[in-house]
Amino acid sequence: MLKPLKILAVISLFLALGYSAFAADTTMVYANQLNHYYQFGAKNRFHQELGKFCLYNHISNASSIYSETSKLKTQSEISADVLYIFSPSVMMGFAGRYFDFRDGQTSHAYDYNQGRLGLKAKLKSKRYSISLQSGYAGETRLGIRDMGSYAGISLHRAEPDLLIYPNLDWDYSQMGDRRNYTFDNRVSFHLAKDSPVRNVFSAGIKAYNREYYVSREADTEERLNISTYLRNRLYYPIAEGFVLDYKVDFTSSNDGLSFLYYDKKEIRTRQFLGLQNDVRVIAKQGKFRATVGWINDYKQSRTVASNENISLPSDYLFNKNRVLAKLGWRISDKDSIRFNYLGSLLYYDTPDTNNYDDRDELSYSFSPVWQHRIDEHTRLSLSANAFLHHYVYLFHQRSAQNHWNRVFSIRSDISTNIPGKLSWNAKQELYANYFVYDHEDSAFVHVQSMVFRGLKLQQNIKYHFNARWFVNSYMFLRVEDNGLLDWDDFIQEITDSKFTIKLELAPGYQKGRHQIMVGPVFSFRQDFRYSDIEDREESNRSLRLGGMISLRLSNFLTLNYRLEQINQRSMARVYNQSGTLRFNYIF
Repeated sequence: MLKPLKILAVISLFLALGYSAFAADTTMVYANQLNHYYQFGAKNRFHQELGKFCLYNHISNASSIYSETSKLKTQSEISADVLYIFSPSVMMGFAGRYFDFRDGQTSHAYDYNQGRLGLKAKLKSKRYSISLQSGYAGETRLGIRDMGSYAGISLHRAEPDLLIYPNLDWDYSQMGDRRNYTFDNRVSFHLAKDSPVRNVFSAGIKAYNREYYVSREADTEERLNISTYLRNRLYYPIAEGFVLDYKVDFTSSNDGLSFLYYDKKEIRTRQFLGLQNDVRVIAKQGKFRATVGWINDYKQSRTVASNENISLPSDYLFNKNRVLAKLGWRISDKDSIRFNYLGSLLYYDTPDTNNYDDRDELSYSFSPVWQHRIDEHTRLSLSANAFLHHYVYLFHQRSAQNHWNRVFSIRSDISTNIPGKLSWNAKQELYANYFVYDHEDSAFVHVQSMVFRGLKLQQNIKYHFNARWFVNSYMFLRVEDNGLLDWDDFIQEITDSKFTIKLELAPGYQKGRHQIMVGPVFSFRQDFRYSDIEDREESNRSLRLGGMISLRLSNFLTLNYRLEQINQRSMARVYNQSGTLRFNYIF
């Protein structure tokens, strides 16, 4: 059953490509596979003026097949406008849209389609454009077919550099006895660009209502969401070399759900409030760069229901304060240093006395970086990071989970780029993660604290033999271990370890914007478990051997394909293949 489906999918893609060669601005088709999961689809966009007629068209499809069941899941959308040009500012005509979703992987329980056909008018002035449309609509969900009508209005600016930017999008439909609408109205004010002070203020209100079937007996649920927001961005020069960058964002929303609860209509409402302030001072003085700032993120959620027996999510109050600092200094033409700091304190509170999630979280992050230019082709970067995170529950019922998470790492990155000859990048990293509980017994008695350590080495090399021939190689090594940890005495009882090796070698040929690479790939992973510090035994082994091909023909075709044979301990040999195929056509 699978092979005919695969053949049909490939034929469909090439037919879409061939058709688009005569009728498309841009067409893209794609297909990829991961193990036994196949994805394919296409997109087509068309815009053309033929005399007094203006044609718009858009087609898209996304589909998938899982080979174990050979069931198809697909989503398609087609929209088209045919408008008559009465004048440069007035166009009128017909518009249609069809959306179809079919989920054969769940026995078509969620199949849905909607079709629209009506009249459309587009009016355009020097500064703004308006679109109006209305007509017939019909949709099917859970096997129930409804017919009705729709209407829509949109207003957008037609040119930049305006003081006031209004935007309006409104869509309404009535299907049988059900009414759905979407409303998005926003406006923004921009301070004149010739002023040293830049400020953008915006406000908006969004609303949507959806009434939909939840059973084949025509039972419905209705969801109404109304949200408003206010935003402001101020960029204000304080003095020579000093700038204030201030952002504030306020959001308020109300999400209501009406549904059947034991054959009676009930209502559940969630109210959400959010406020964010971001204040930063940016300084530039000679070879110094600095940014200091404070960020506050406040959120509050409350949910109520008309019936006290309805289960509700927990209400909460979220208040997070962060302090940041970024310092940079160019020491010389070849050297520069940076230092980043971030401190954060989170207060999380739930008013429900039966909920014990209330907690405080304190974290620090330090990141120094040194960059050095060795010569005109080679650069070196050395960096480190320390991240400290303390998790504290406020109620004793969960205090046993209080812990510190301490993460440390040291990295180096060296890169050489000789145009037309060599591109080389080497990355090295040594890292450790210490997960330590606040309350534990003596060393290795009921210990839950853990340590995770690792070393990672990576090499990317691309060498050009001449203007057309090159070889691309990739080498990767990672060694890791895990163990129990006694933080006070700083000793570890190792429990398991593993190492991974990956190698790829791909000779290639390029000419202009065309390129091809073909070569072998190899990877090996081995895992161990420790009975004591000295004795270990193998717990898993995986060996992968295969090949890859990468092909690019300008912007027209891109192919990436990889096939690997996988041999694992105590398991049958399997094959894994993955890849992507993409076409682009400009008419």
